[in-house]
Amino acid sequence: MFRNAPFLPGILLGTLLAAYAVYLTMLFLQQRAAMFPGAHMAWDGVGRTLPPQAEAVAIPASFGRVQGVLLRAQGTPARAPAALYFHGNAEFVDQNLDLLAPLAALGLHVLLVEYPGYAGTDGRPSRASLDEAALRAHDWLTARADVDPARIVAIGRSVGAGPAVALGTRRPLRALVLLAPFASLDEFAHRMGAPAFLIRDRYDNRAALRAFDGPVLLFHGRHDDIIPFHHSQRLARSARGATLVPLACGHNDCPLFDAAFMARLRCFLADAGVLADVASPRPLVP
Repeated sequence: MFRNAPFLPGILLGTLLAAYAVYLTMLFLQQRAAMFPGAHMAWDGVGRTLPPQAEAVAIPASFGRVQGVLLRAQGTPARAPAALYFHGNAEFVDQNLDLLAPLAALGLHVLLVEYPGYAGTDGRPSRASLDEAALRAHDWLTARADVDPARIVAIGRSVGAGPAVALGTRRPLRALVLLAPFASLDEFAHRMGAPAFLIRDRYDNRAALRAFDGPVLLFHGRHDDIIPFHHSQRLARSARGATLVPLACGHNDCPLFDAAFMARLRCFLADAGVLADVASPRPLVP
């Protein structure tokens, strides 16, 4: 009656291993849908309703066109500094136009880059396509006569920190601004009980920041339960010249680009030489 009892642990172990293999296979196949949900969300078009001083942008790429919106700097000389903005994974360029208006008012051209496959754009989201979009957008900006190529900053929010930091390792950036960034995607794989080598679009911002020479400003909510605060703490320790600004918020409720945020950002950009006109105060004229 108990003749086969010794084989039961082996059968149980085999069943568990098979179930784990199925679980890892599903994670591998579904990870891009989880990482880039905006590609499957209902939103059609980029720059459907443009604010004043804005223009829709389409830049040739290997997968078709990189699309975005350029908010032109207000009240600046012929050659102004510029910012490239990479948004979170469940939003779109058009949703951020009003949010970033204070940057244009500060005197920067702001190019919001839409991710491939988002809002009906060409391509599909992946590390390769996002990095190419960032490179093409940067090169398009530097070719403009009204942009000072020596004063370009990249701003990345949440998953957008990946292409922003990666851009800083391949193109000259004056500074980086990271909003609720992640240190490495390896931690998310481990949180799911999966080995890191299964990540298809692997970003390691800690390693990349070690190779970045410019200043870095990080904003992160202490109560963030999506990308915990310690991610920015690790990034701040990895970067050569980093400043971490803790915020009393979570992941999606932080007061980004409000008056207090802009005051801190303005000081950082002035110190970094991005806002060269305010880095050295002019003498008062009676």
